[in-house]
Amino acid sequence: MAIWTIELINETSEAKDLYLFSQPPEVRFSGQAVAVHPCAWITYPGIQPGDRRRSTFSESIAIFVDFSAKPAPGVVLTENANVPVDARARDRVDLLDNPALFGPVEHDRSDYGTVSLHTPDPLSNGSFPPPATIGLGKYGDSDMPTPIAGFPPQPGGVFVIEPSHRFHLAQGRPLRGEALALHPPSLVAIDFDQDKLTATVVAKADGTFAVTYEPN
Repeated sequence: MAIWTIELINETSEAKDLYLFSQPPEVRFSGQAVAVHPCAWITYPGIQPGDRRRSTFSESIAIFVDFSAKPAPGVVLTENANVPVDARARDRVDLLDNPALFGPVEHDRSDYGTVSLHTPDPLSNGSFPPPATIGLGKYGDSDMPTPIAGFPPQPGGVFVIEPSHRFHLAQGRPLRGEALALHPPSLVAIDFDQDKLTATVVAKADGTFAVTYEPN
């Protein structure tokens, strides 16, 4: 499993409030595209001139459900339950209509590079309230997965979720897990692959942002 590092360097003359969000996964439900809200993931408030911040994380993702909130800009999503999944293993998992919530993770049961979530119809027979949000979480600099994307649940079908290796740096002070607009503004995109494991992002004195990569 790849380990990725992002380092931010502030070469401007003023403090910067920055945060990372993940490119939303491509999600289809029973073959139809689903609109996905990205969430603020790792936040860097008040990076002083000359300061640098560093975050290291893996490819690991989890499917989560939030029983209490719908995905909309400004809503802070939280995971009431989650299950780790792996797109490389083509994992499939069932959202159950009972208190166990998630069934066992099965490997080699989804399309290449994706994970799939199978939902019951109806979503609830009274054993638990229907989830208001389904989404992906990442562990980042926390031992609990923080929501990186959320979308409304739908009953009786299959969500096929293709996670992204692209991240975006943005300006602001959202809370971690706060849902953003469907297409939030990005200062710079950060793309990882097997040859790009460390990204250094510099806020330059002229107001632009530059990203360089190293293999490790």
